Parts: sequence; C-alpha cells; structure tokens
Amino acid sequence: MIVYLNGKFVPAKEAKLTIFDPGFMYGDGIFETIRTYKGKIILLDEHIDRLKESAKMRGWRLSWSRKELADIITKTLKKNTYEEARVRITITPGIKEATIFVWVQPLEKVSQNAYKRGVSVITFPLERHFPQMKTTSMQPLLIAREEMRKKRAFEALLINRKGHVTEGTWTNFFIVKDKFVMTPRIGVLLGTTRELVLKLSKSLLHIRQKDVTLKDLISADECFLTNSTKGIVPIVKVDGKKIGGGRRGPVTKHLMRVFEEKLFGKRNRTSKD
Repeated sequence: MIVYLNGKFVPAKEAKLTIFDPGFMYGDGIFETIRTYKGKIILLDEHIDRLKESAKMRGWRLSWSRKELADIITKTLKKNTYEEARVRITITPGIKEATIFVWVQPLEKVSQNAYKRGVSVITFPLERHFPQMKTTSMQPLLIAREEMRKKRAFEALLINRKGHVTEGTWTNFFIVKDKFVMTPRIGVLLGTTRELVLKLSKSLLHIRQKDVTLKDLISADECFLTNSTKGIVPIVKVDGKKIGGGRRGPVTKHLMRVFEEKLFGKRNRTSKD
C-alpha cells in the first residue's frame, strides 16, 4: 500500500508524523472519504468543495489549489491497484506547515442482503458541534458507534436536545411519508451522496428538507441511509421497531436504482434487486 504524505509517495509502513502534530495532540484536522468504481473517483469535485468548506470553517486557507488536490488524490489512487477503493484525505495544521495525508484501501462493501432486506439502526442522544465541518475530532461519534456495535446495529442515528433526529455517525438519512421524501438540513453534515439523491429525486418525487422527530421516523413509510462509500442503504428497524412493513419500500428501491445507474451504469449495478 502506497500513501501520500507531505509531498511524497511512500509505503504505508514508512509513513511517519511527529507526535506533536495538533492532529494527533488535539484531533485538530479535517478529512474527506471518497469512493472509486472501476478506477474512477466518484464525485471528486463535490468532495473537494466540502474539504475547502471545512477548512474555511476552521479558519484555514489551504495552500493547495483544487487542481493540486485532485492530482494528489488521483496519483495516490494510481499508485495502488484496487479496482474499487476507499480514499481518505486528511489535513492537519502540522507544526511549521500543514500536514496532508492520502490513504487508499480496498473498498469494504455492504452485503447484498443489507441492500435487499434492509438494516437495523439505533438512536443515540448526541448533538454535534459544528456538524458542517468534517473533522477528525470524532470521540463522541465513536462512543455512539460503540453502542451501535453492542446492539448489533448497522448505524446510530443522532438525536439533538430538541428531540430532532439529525444524522447518523457516518451517514445522512431520509424518510418517506405520504409520498414525500424528507431529510434534515439544519445541524447536519450535508453529505455528497445526500446532495446527489436530492438532485435525482427532484423531478421524480416531492422533497422536503425539514426537522424530523423520532415520532416522524418511527411512523415513516420508508427510511434509508446515504453515504459516499455505501450508497443508499434501506432501514427496516429503528430501536427494534419496524419501519413500514419491515422491508425495503418501493420509493427506496426506485431511488437505489436511479442512483446506481447514474454513478455506475445500468449494466454495472452494485445492489441487485
């Protein structure tokens, strides 16, 4: 495995950082995670846009141009031989100048069973500070994920102090109710896959971006997650309670098909019906 670190391509085992980097000391960093398919980077421009927005919110001015960031990511991908991969780019303040690290690893795929039959999730009381910034300061989310693992759930959906369900620890979510597709907009990280799903849905379905309560979630006709590396994943249970009929619904199934045809083509769909 070859990684990119501060201007050099090196074997992963040889990549080293100072322990005094604020990214290590304080979790002071931003990152993006990107998926590839058949060697093609999915939604690269959108991910770079969000990386720049995270830097802006942190108060940083990145020294790399959009083209330089794209070249770094593309070249690191080519140094590795994975047809489908997960690419992570991390930036921290460093000591005298910023640290930039790009890591490529084989894509860990969701089982076909999860796409067909759906997954179970839990809810967890947590309100993230600066949710619009994709930051490496993830301790609260890791605690939520630990609870998720204990309960053998696929994801944990976060509930803020107002009782609104905002997002997952690594996903956005949508509900379908009375022919409307709804997803939160306030207090969430606006995922690149979320934005693509909204665009694809606009001409086909009624869309509302609004607060979603736990009652709204439990009483939904359908529910699904979105994520850059996982795509669209149906939710069939929340805290042990069935959503709709406890199976993937027709709207979710339709959006999965449209989404995958958009990114991968009709003959190369990843989650078969």
